[in-house]
Amino acid sequence: MNITEEWQAANTARSALYRWFADIFARELTSDTLDGWQHNQAYDSIHEAFTSLGLEQYSDRVKVAIDNLKELPKDDRAIELAADFAQLFLLSGDDSAPPYASYYLSNNKHLYGKPAEHMLRFLDSQQLSLHPEFREPNDHLSVYFIVMSLWINNSIEQQLEMVSTAQEQIDFLDSALLNWLPQFTTHCQKIRVKTDLYPALTALAEQFILEDREALATIVN
Repeated sequence: MNITEEWQAANTARSALYRWFADIFARELTSDTLDGWQHNQAYDSIHEAFTSLGLEQYSDRVKVAIDNLKELPKDDRAIELAADFAQLFLLSGDDSAPPYASYYLSNNKHLYGKPAEHMLRFLDSQQLSLHPEFREPNDHLSVYFIVMSLWINNSIEQQLEMVSTAQEQIDFLDSALLNWLPQFTTHCQKIRVKTDLYPALTALAEQFILEDREALATIVN
């Protein structure tokens, strides 16, 4: 396999993982998804992907959190996770961790700030639009993940030049995501919730992006 083929194969996996994170943070986990993770070992293949990237310890934390859910009555698991999701991502104030860039990059922690405007212009420039049922601000964490997934897919379909595309994606990650994601992740670890699943997932997401950026940098350099 030559370097171009390796790049294409890596992009397929990258796009799938970015899309997976986009779905995780866009809405509460459903009972069906949770049952799949717990009983059908659906997370195992995802764990293997993260392990291959050197993120085993972060993915292990997610696996432990999934296993610990079995200590709760089955009918209560999805309810408790929905409560954790709301506590972390839907409430306002310092007792939650709003998943919006504007909250961390503005002095007054207001939403719909410049990051949301920048993302809207970026979406327009790339001729992308959000699903009409997704009624969150443009600078919601899931939007950054889905943009990366779509961008990567587009680079596969159009066979975009590897080095320049890698540099453009590095610039995007640095200027649009990594300038606030560490604050978000740190905040998530401090909030008291019933389970460790979402704090574990936020930590894994940050490390995945850092690892992905490093891999892109090796292509550029």
